[in-house]
Amino acid sequence: MDSNKFDLQLPSFLPIETKTLEYSLFLLNLYLNGYGDKHKPYKIDYHTLLLSYHFWGKRNLDEFCQNQTLSYFLLHPNDDSAEAREAFYIEIREFLSGN
Repeated sequence: MDSNKFDLQLPSFLPIETKTLEYSLFLLNLYLNGYGDKHKPYKIDYHTLLLSYHFWGKRNLDEFCQNQTLSYFLLHPNDDSAEAREAFYIEIREFLSGN
């Protein structure tokens, strides 16, 4: 398999370019596992998230998480990056799916 071709099953905010992918994965790992809540470029209000998902009607979890991610960083452009978006998406998706 050619290392320059990627088959993504789920949409991702990370760049596909192999030059920056390693660094992006490093930052994503820091956001998910290395930083505490105070040092992450986003804050998640889990109560509001649960209410929003309830009113969404629990139709499509991936679509809901993507919409929440885009909306959050639209309101917080100074904290926006591909890695921050991906980490935010993963955290809220894991929370809502119960993982």
